[in-house]
This record gives sequence, C-alpha cells and structure tokens, in this order.
Amino acid sequence: MKETLQRIKESLVQAFDQPETVNLDQSIQQLQSFKEQYGDKGTMIEDTITALIQAKHATVQLQSAGDVSSSAAFGQAFNALEHAIKSFEQVDNDPV
Repeated sequence: MKETLQRIKESLVQAFDQPETVNLDQSIQQLQSFKEQYGDKGTMIEDTITALIQAKHATVQLQSAGDVSSSAAFGQAFNALEHAIKSFEQVDNDPV
C-alpha cells in the first residue's frame, strides 16, 4: 500500500508540473479500492480521495491561470498523501 501511495504522490506532483500529461482518475480509483480493503483507515483514505478529486478539478484552472487556489488544492492533496504514507510505515514499539 505504501508503495502505491508513493506512486500516486509522484503522479500528483507530475500533474501539478505538467497538468496536460496526467489524469488523476486512475489514482482516485486505486484509492477507492484501497478504502474497501483497509477499513480501519477508511476515513483517512476517504479524505485523501476527496483531496485528489479537488486537485483533479483544479487542473483546468492550473493550466489556464496557475493561480493560488489551484496550487492550494494540489498542496492539500500532497499533504493528505504524505499523511497516508506515514500511517502505513512500520512502527516498532518494542522498548528493548
């Protein structure tokens, strides 16, 4: 899951840099399927899906105007993906 989230984040960065070359629909669909598999993290994944959808909708505005609001949508999606990636990192709570 973590590797897939990393690829989605890379796709998001590419969509920001070159909006005409990347369609975020596939990333959104992948996250929707993960939401069903990882029910314990469902809310976080749902929030990430929402952020990606907002970034997808901001793509047109980014291409035409490149204004702050479109950049903010991508920033929120990036932060949501970072949070999701961190939640799947192995944490060793063994005090020894």
